[in-house]
Amino acid sequence: MMTYDRNRNAITTGSRVMINGTGRTGKITAIHASGLTPAQLRRSKTVEVEGCEGKFEPIELIRLGLH
Repeated sequence: MMTYDRNRNAITTGSRVMINGTGRTGKITAIHASGLTPAQLRRSKTVEVEGCEGKFEPIELIRLGLH
């Protein structure tokens, strides 16, 4: 599944991202989007980032380069 970060850059599983506010970085391991519209997906805690506990909203993330 593809969604967009806070700067409207496309992010998918495997994208390297930084979590806004904490500065922690990691790769996206999963995006849980079943049954959600694109608007709901961007504003729901659906993204898992390796090395970080919990799920994050795509609008909390900033893509770092291309994968």
